[in-house]
Amino acid sequence: MERLLIDFSHVYEKNGTQGTAKSVYNTYTNPLKERDISQEAPRVSFEDMLSDSIKNVNNLQLEAEKKIRDMAIGDVDDISEVVLASSRADTALRLVMEMRNKFLDAYQALSRITG
Repeated sequence: MERLLIDFSHVYEKNGTQGTAKSVYNTYTNPLKERDISQEAPRVSFEDMLSDSIKNVNNLQLEAEKKIRDMAIGDVDDISEVVLASSRADTALRLVMEMRNKFLDAYQALSRITG
């Protein structure tokens, strides 16, 4: 499948003192070909994904604590770095807590079903 793309940047040619604009048109072949079945995405277990998420949240918490310590001793020039690090850590922790709550709800629902 071929597409015609219009590049809206213009190439200018000087004719004496007058400049004329010439549009540039590019024709290309679609780079998105059908995916080869033998090249499937690597599979990641749910356990690995969950543990990586928790490690990431822990790292964000440690980074925020370090920024707060640095601010307390006067090593931080811009307080927005501290606020941003704290906000990232808080948001990540809230997300993990919500995921935990949803998993517990699902577990309890399955427990009720299986009796």
